[in-house]
Amino acid sequence: MTILLVDDELEYRLLIRTVLMSRGHEVIVAENGQDALDRIQGLRPDLIITDIYMPVMDGIKMSRALRELADFEKVPILYLSGYDDQHTLDAVKDPRFEGFLRKGTPLAELVQWIEYLTTPPEMRPSPIPKGTQTGMNLRPRDGSRTFTNSPIL
Repeated sequence: MTILLVDDELEYRLLIRTVLMSRGHEVIVAENGQDALDRIQGLRPDLIITDIYMPVMDGIKMSRALRELADFEKVPILYLSGYDDQHTLDAVKDPRFEGFLRKGTPLAELVQWIEYLTTPPEMRPSPIPKGTQTGMNLRPRDGSRTFTNSPIL
């Protein structure tokens, strides 16, 4: 499987790339949204993992630009960010973007999300992995830094 990994933090990119490659994935890396758009010419990744806040072009703008391209309309997008404030969560509440995890989430949860998002939607297991499925109301779980898809009360 080919994964596009977009993050402006070199160390984090290297960590996640190493984990993904150790699981047999081909990884295309980019340091910001514009770099990612330039690198994907002629390629079609099976999954996009992107940071949100980056210089030059952020992950939201990049994702919107990708969704305008016919080959990228349905490629799953998983956001990883060091921020999980309400502004950030509101930015990813879009049914075209599939998930959100806070950086620092255990790598096992990242792997679960990758498996979940690369499974055809009609065959995805229930319940969804820990973290956040976008396009839903969100609330923190018991003081943790991950979120559920439970309605805000």
